[in-house]
Amino acid sequence: MSESIHRNHRKRMRERFWKQGLEGMLDHETLEMLLYFAMPRVDTNPIAHRLIHTFGSLHGALDASPSQLKEVQGMGENSVLLLSFLHELIRRYALDKNEQETKGIRLIDDETIGQYVVPYFLGMKEECMIVFAIDGKGRVMGVKEVSRGSVRTTEVNMRKIVEFALHSCAADLIIAHNHPGGKAVPSRQDMEVTIQIRNLLSNLGIRLRDHIVVVEKEYSSILSAMNKQKKEPLAEQE
Repeated sequence: MSESIHRNHRKRMRERFWKQGLEGMLDHETLEMLLYFAMPRVDTNPIAHRLIHTFGSLHGALDASPSQLKEVQGMGENSVLLLSFLHELIRRYALDKNEQETKGIRLIDDETIGQYVVPYFLGMKEECMIVFAIDGKGRVMGVKEVSRGSVRTTEVNMRKIVEFALHSCAADLIIAHNHPGGKAVPSRQDMEVTIQIRNLLSNLGIRLRDHIVVVEKEYSSILSAMNKQKKEPLAEQE
């Protein structure tokens, strides 16, 4: 009897989705239905509630690491894999969409550059630095992640940046990194690293077009901040 009720509940959930999509579903119902694909014979409603309770929101559950997800009662290997895969799929979708919509675009100002680089940091939970090789007309020739962790590990970053720039035959480079959980405001350390990179590239005949700091959908240009506040030292990033 209970199995029949459970089966009918899933059928009703599917019918709701086909009629109205996710618009009429609560966050825990969205997770409940998603988990159907990993747990075909399990009542996923209480597991979905636990995920929301543990991580605070739908996006919190999707942003959680595999090790964090495994700590939630009822989350087995298949369900952890499903949520982790979906998280990476969302990021891949955003990058692919951004690449197609901006194909051939010229990155020639702060706004265009910022909007272009932001999708690369979608869902990033740790600090990451990404380098963009640019041709003489401002078009992207290649993209490479050069570090994860902290921009303070500049020795390794510098070598990778130079190797990528020379390999790509770049006329200019754009550097971008994120501040997870922080603000899209350049710190003193960001400026110091920017100066080192700019001087190193200049010796190779390559221009640093910009260095962007990203937090979720917000961004700011470190070079612009340096030019505007030469006489006003920036506060350390919290």
